[in-house]
Formats: sequence, C-alpha cells, structure tokens
Amino acid sequence: METTIAGIVRLLGASLKNRGLYPPSHPLVKSPIWKCVAELAPLFANRAELVLTVVDDTLVLEGVPIFHLTSSLELFLARLGSIGVPALVFEKEMTTEDLERFMLFLHETKEQGLSTEAIKERLSVAGIKHIYVTEREDTDDFANAQKVYNNAISVVAKALNDVRNGQIPDGASCESAVREINGMLLRNRDAMLALTLIKNFDEYTYNHSVNVSVLALAVTENLGLPEQSRINVGVAGLLHDIGKTQLALDLIQKPGTLTISEYEEIKKHPEAGFVILEKMTNIQPETCSLVREHHMRFDRAGYPTPDPGAPPHPYSQVIAVADCYDALTSTRSYQKARTPQNAIEIMRKLSGKSLDPDLVTLLERSLGIYPIGTLLRLNTMEVGIVTKVPEGGKGNLEIAILYDRAGNPLPKPEAVDLSEVDPTTGKPRRTTLGTVNPMLLPPIPFENVLESTSS
Repeated sequence: METTIAGIVRLLGASLKNRGLYPPSHPLVKSPIWKCVAELAPLFANRAELVLTVVDDTLVLEGVPIFHLTSSLELFLARLGSIGVPALVFEKEMTTEDLERFMLFLHETKEQGLSTEAIKERLSVAGIKHIYVTEREDTDDFANAQKVYNNAISVVAKALNDVRNGQIPDGASCESAVREINGMLLRNRDAMLALTLIKNFDEYTYNHSVNVSVLALAVTENLGLPEQSRINVGVAGLLHDIGKTQLALDLIQKPGTLTISEYEEIKKHPEAGFVILEKMTNIQPETCSLVREHHMRFDRAGYPTPDPGAPPHPYSQVIAVADCYDALTSTRSYQKARTPQNAIEIMRKLSGKSLDPDLVTLLERSLGIYPIGTLLRLNTMEVGIVTKVPEGGKGNLEIAILYDRAGNPLPKPEAVDLSEVDPTTGKPRRTTLGTVNPMLLPPIPFENVLESTSS
C-alpha cells in the first residue's frame, strides 16, 4: 500500500514538473495523470474520497506518509505549501479532466498564502468538480490514531455482527482499516500502540481484535515482510476470533473454569473462522491460514492438530504472540489485567512451548523494556507513566508524572525530561527505580493521560 500511494503521489509530482517544461498536451504531462487516475481506482473501491494532507513538511495520503521525496515531489509539496492548500480531497467521481485542470491550477497560480475560500472559488471557476480543498484535520497524532482505531473497532464490529446475522461480510473494509493502522504505525507507532492499553471491558471482543491487529503489525515491522504479507497478518489479527460468532455467547463469556466439553467447543473457533474467511471476498488465502492456525502453539500441541504433511504457516505465531499479550494485559471476568512488563515476563516463560521465542523477543523489542502504559517509580518517589519509548532502545523514555511522592494524583499529568540534569550534583534530576503495580494507586483513566500528553 505504501508503495502504491507513493507511486500515485509521485505521478502528480512528475506531471507538475513536466508541465513547466512541455505544453499541456505533451505525453509527459498527460500520461502521469492518466496513470494516476487508473491507480487511484482500486483505492476508491470501498471509499467515497481520498484525503491528501501536508503534515510537518511530509505528504500524507490516507494516513500513509511519503518520506522519500524526489525532485518532482519536492516541487509538488512546495506548490501546495506556497499557494496555501491545507488539505486536498479527491472524490470517487474524479476524472482525468478534473486532475488535468487541477495540475494547471497549481502550475499557473502565482499568488501565495491564499485562503481556503479563495482556493475553493478558483477551483470552481476552473471547472474542477471532484477535487476540493478543506481545512486540514487535527494533526495531533493521538487524535488521528484514535480515529483510525475507532474506525477499526466499527469495521470489526460490523463484520462480526454480519456473521452472527447469517451474512458474509466483505473483507475490503477490513483490509482498508488495517492499511490505515499500518500507516499510522509508520507515522507514529507510539500513538497507535498506546491505544492498545485502553481497555473497554464491555466491548472486549472488538477492542481485543483491533489490539491484536495493531500488535501483530508492530511485530511484522521487524520481520522485513513484503507489504501485502504485513497487511494479511494485520487482517488475520483483526478477524482471528471471527469463528467465535458460531459459539454460544454464554460459553464465550463464562467467568469460571470451562468443562471438558465446553473447552472442546471453544477449540472449534479457529476452524470455524477459517471457513467463514474462505467465503468472504477480498480476503487473501494467507489470512485464512493464519486465523486457522493461531492456537496451534509453537510446540504444535494446540488446536487444531496440524496436518502431518503441511507445516503451519510461519507467520501464524505472530497472531498467537499478539493475542497472548493483549489477553494478559486485559481485565476479564476470570482474571485481573497484568502490567505490560508482567505480561512479557509470563510470555518469556511460555517461549518454546506455547509461543515462538523469537517472536516474543521481537514483540518485547517493539514495546521496549518498559512498554507504553507502564507505571514507574522515580528516585523522587513520584510515579509516572511511560508515554513514548525510544526508537531501537536508544535514548530516554518519555514519562508523564501522574502521582506526587505521597501517592496523590496530580490535577494534570506533567511531562518530564529524564535527561534533565540537577545543576548542583551534575547528575540526572530524575531516574527510574522500577515498576509500580497500578492496583496500589488511585485509578486514573488512561485515555485522559494520553490526551493530556499528546500535544
């Protein structure tokens, strides 16, 4: 997806650059536009419009940032910026004529810093019907990540409800939601991963499905998988429990220990999910296999029993690892949520048995030594929460103080810099002493913490 989107935007840049060298009818001006419209068509398959914005001097199409700029892309970016275009919306009905006229507008407009209303009027006068400008949406990464997360919740809820109602959902919306998650992870992985720590007990199934998708995609960043394989893994994470729609609700939500017969019923859900996914459109065979195999265990002692002549898919354990981590860090009717660090410790013990040890290590690397959401005691006796982990483990954690040294909640989280030095001693003013059990402190809604520290 990233490659496709980058190619589309580069075609726009190439047409604009060539317009400065050749007349409008020249093939080097028109051909990139024709190709661009053709390559946009699949993206419009399940949406009415596409949004292109400029965020921190980076072009972003549908949440996917374009980091590697060619000279033509730099020109395109510069023209948008100088004219004052805040955000572009391409409608599904857009024609090559619309795009040709818009590129002519970019080429010929010499004024700088035009208002949105002035740009809208000029586009209308130019006869451009299906490309318009709008005020850029909130560029706060947490707000954007939350929109992506909430959309994925809606998508998986609809898919599961469709199956319960005897309908076969279209997988296109699931893939689209996963691509948005993947784009957000590339843009700001901490903002996206932080949302997996917001647990909704009443909507556990949907939250859990999205969280597994997010965590699985985070792990695939370190596997060097092709783009489509990463998306297939993410869709499998989103739909890994779709087979549970075929089970009785009271069985799924049972708070106590399952009987042998009940457990045998639960064990049917991966196969049931495989059957459902095979009937869905726009679902890749790889995704079906990952859903079927996510409970097989690393030692192959799980369910369903692997076929002797067909080894399990190498990525099915990615779903298993993500599923385990989110389950451990969630409160259920039969368990209290573990802290992120405690969950990783448990998973290390399961490595080589239930879980692939290499993938557990990759998840741990993705989350950091102190994953986002971990509460830490500082040498000042204050308690803070990890809001950002350094790339590759290098650098300082970003922490927001939640409780003073006496354990009282602060009126507002206070972001602190762990690299700040005490001038009297020449040593860091604050250092970490260790993790804190959140059950021992007054509760604070995690989403409020994120909103307060995301600016």
